[in-house]
This record gives sequence, structure tokens and C-alpha cells, in this order.
Amino acid sequence: MMAGLLGAAAEWRGTYARSLARPELLAGLQVHGEAVGGWTSEVASGVVAAAAIATVQRPVTLAAGSAEVRCTAAALGATPHIEPAIARAAGAGRSGKIFEDLRMRFAAWRGDLDVRISYDLDEARALAELEALAPAVERPSLPTRLDLEARKVRPARTGAALLPYDSMSAVAVGIASGAERIDLVVQAKPPVADPLAGLADSLDIGVVVGSFDTPYPTDPSQADRIHNLKEGAEALDGFVLGPGETFSFNAVVGERSAEDGYRYGTGISAGELIDVLGGGICQVSSTIFGAGFFAGLEVASARPHSRPSSYVDMGLDSTVVWPNLDLKLRNPFDFPVVFHMTVSQGKVRAQVLGARRPYQVAFERTLKEVLPYRSVWREDPRLRLGAQEVAQQGRRGFVLQRERKFYEGGTLVKQEAWDLHYPATTEILLKGTNPAGREAQSAPSTTLRDPAPHLRILQ
Repeated sequence: MMAGLLGAAAEWRGTYARSLARPELLAGLQVHGEAVGGWTSEVASGVVAAAAIATVQRPVTLAAGSAEVRCTAAALGATPHIEPAIARAAGAGRSGKIFEDLRMRFAAWRGDLDVRISYDLDEARALAELEALAPAVERPSLPTRLDLEARKVRPARTGAALLPYDSMSAVAVGIASGAERIDLVVQAKPPVADPLAGLADSLDIGVVVGSFDTPYPTDPSQADRIHNLKEGAEALDGFVLGPGETFSFNAVVGERSAEDGYRYGTGISAGELIDVLGGGICQVSSTIFGAGFFAGLEVASARPHSRPSSYVDMGLDSTVVWPNLDLKLRNPFDFPVVFHMTVSQGKVRAQVLGARRPYQVAFERTLKEVLPYRSVWREDPRLRLGAQEVAQQGRRGFVLQRERKFYEGGTLVKQEAWDLHYPATTEILLKGTNPAGREAQSAPSTTLRDPAPHLRILQ
């Protein structure tokens, strides 16, 4: 029996020794997922090379936050090492260490032995791909923002930046493991100053609490005045007025100076129409006053023009003069409101946006007295001697009562009243004093008509 065992052992050792010299790879062996058992190294090399090349050509998703790009491992500079993998496969189970080789041959027979291919990575190519992706990932940190057209509050956002060099190791590991998606290294940017952060949770601009618009001429001769309208409206657009706070037009808009971008345009000074720096700004103040009036904001300080304006009904205008004559509105509500102003296509539009509209508001105006205007003569050396010309058309003045009525569910719950005085506009007549002066020119006159005895606007 002992002799038989010794003979069998000798036979087995001979079989094992002969297997070490066989050119075929172990039965059941895989290289890079390809079954190559029983094949020679030369045959296996060609099959594995084709599979490896296909692998580096398959799509790989590089992900950096919300940004993604599709490329290939080959585009990232990956090159498969075929021959070292085949050499390792050829040596599998042939170490000369019997028990280790038996364990490896049994693993191959079970289909559990897969020799992986390593890759070289061209770092310059990989880095170039990552740097090309970086702009798509780059985004700035943003504060809380107001989307006034959509009437939504956009929350603050943390910015992000791709770190190409730090992402290189992730690319190398992903390619080596055959991953279909590689998550790159993205760094958060520091937050920026956020003036609305304290109000962000309570700020709701989904409702138009009040609105108002006024027309303006769009012909080219009014370009400078239109420019001033846009400057003033831009300064007010997005202004947040918290509960109990008071808005000052002069404080928010600032001085109407050339340094601040304002131009000369038609305005009213001492009851006369003249070109003034910032001319037209009173149309902006009157428009936001109208929106605030119908929104139910408290009128803390407002004064009508010294003469009626063509763009707004008397009683709904509010003049401003830097720095002493101001428009002030107070927010009486328990929620913040936001001003939204635009100047476009012949309309200055103002909205007061907030969480809800507590009241329906009516504007009522009653004519109490009509004031006649006076005429004055001025000598003009530019006119021919004895010629007469109208420099400014006279306008009647008016005494009005303005009322504001607040309704809830159709029921009057509150009302206010103001007495307003629009002084008459003096007629200015010119008398020529120069024998060689120019002839008088006849300017077109505007038909004067009194306001309606009563006007009511409900919003």
C-alpha cells in the first residue's frame, strides 16, 4: 500500500512538473474579463489587446457637481499595459510552490481568477481635459436675489470650482477600476455678503400689493429725459421696505448730478418749465407714489407739483427736489414689501410687491376751487422792437381734496383726506426792445380745461 501511495505521489509530481512547462494558460483563467484559459500567450495577447482598446474607447462620465461631460479613457491619455498582464497570466499557477499553485488553479477552475490590466496615464492630456471642463463647473457664490419679474425670492447659493490637479488621482483610480462615472474634486467657494439674508425666510413678493404707471413721450428729442427716468427707476428697483420702516426717495435715489449719470431734461422750477439737471425725476417719484398709494403705504411726506403734470392725474403726483423736498412712504404692514420699477415702451411702471394685499384702495379727488392765472410782461432784447411773443402759457390753479379709502371684502374700513393746492401758472409775455431783433414766433397753445369735478380710481 505504501509503495502504491509513493508511486501515485511520484506520478502526481511528474504531472505537476510537466504542467509547469506547458504553454497554455490555466483552464478557466480570465484576463480583463476575457476567458483565455487553454490558450497560448500569443493568442490571448491579441484577444486581450482588442478588449483593452475597446475599454479605453468606451464613454466615461466625468462628474463635477451638476456639471457632467462625456469623454473616453483614451481621450484622458490612458494607455493599457497588455504584455505585463499576459505575462502575469502565463505565470499564474506556475510559481513552483505546489500549494500556492494548487490554490490559484482551483480559483481559475471556479472562474474566480481574473488578471487585471494596468494603465499608464498621460497626465498632460488628462489635465487638459479637466481644465477644459473647469469653466462649466465654475459658478460664483450669490447672495439672496429678487426675481422681480417672476415675483420670486431666489435663495443664496454657494459657488463651486473644479480642482483639476486634485482630480487627477480620481481619474487614475476610475480608469483603473473601469468605472463608468468618475466624480471629480470640487471645492465650495466662500459665501458673499448677503444683505437680504436676515429677511430671506420672511420675504415673499408673490403678490402685487399696489401698482401704477405713467406715460412718457418716446420721440428722440426726449432721449435725455428718458435716460433720467431710467436712472431713477433703476435706483428704486428691488428696494426692500421692512415692516415699520420709512422709505425716503432722496436717500435711496441720491443726488441727481452729472457725476451720478443724470442729464439735462425738461422739469418744473418755480412753476416754469425749464431744462434742469435730472429733469424727469419727478415722474419717477410720482409713479412710485401712485403705486404706494394704492398699496396702502402710509404717506409720511409728499407734496404735489407747483403746476399740474401732463403724465399724471392731479392728486397722484409727488414732486421731489434734492436735498430738501422729499417723498417718504412708511410700511404699515407686518411683512416687508419690495419696489419694482421699469421704464419701457412709453410707460414708467411701478409695483409694490409683498406677501398679500390687505386692502382694496380707492383714490377720490374733488375739485374745490379754480384759481385764475396772472399775466406778466418781460422786455426781450432779442425780439424786434414792438413785437410780442408768449414765452409761457398761463394755466389756472386748483384747490383739491384727495381722499383714500380702504376696503376689506367690499366694506369701507378706513379713510384719509388731504387738501392739495396747485398754484396758477403765470402767463409770461415777451415785448421786443431791439429794432434789429427777430420777428415774434407763434407757439402752439394748449387748450386749458379744468379737471373733472370728481374723479375716482379703484384698485
